[in-house]
Amino acid sequence: MEHLIRSLRVLWRSERILAEYQLKQGTQRIQLNALAGLVAVFGLVMLSIAAFFALVPYWGHALAALTVSGADFLLALVLIVYARSLQPTPEVEMVREVRNMALSDIEEEIALVDAELVSLKDGIYKFMSHPVESLIPGAIGPLLNAVVKGLGSAKK
Repeated sequence: MEHLIRSLRVLWRSERILAEYQLKQGTQRIQLNALAGLVAVFGLVMLSIAAFFALVPYWGHALAALTVSGADFLLALVLIVYARSLQPTPEVEMVREVRNMALSDIEEEIALVDAELVSLKDGIYKFMSHPVESLIPGAIGPLLNAVVKGLGSAKK
């Protein structure tokens, strides 16, 4: 039973650590995606300004605005790629392994308890249906001892 309780504690702790990590990683992804979206909006604004300036006398201000908007889009792309490339750390993998071990230990303990309950049920059923047959194997040893002692004392 202590093994089951220890396994449940390990399971609880590992699940809590995994949930905290997933929340932290999700928050980071949201922040980076929001920043990438903000940069993309600035890029779009600059692209619009660049298109406007491109229509006004030939290249001066427009080329500069196009360059800035291109850099903004490139930065947004880099942030999105980085946000999607975030992988779990080795510690998280270790916690997952510990959690899986705890789950398998719990399953083994439950299987043992289940087997014991089935055995107990079978024993009770056997005793209820054939009480004499159930008592004879336990009574044979003491009866034989009594007979041997009785024979030994009768000879003296």
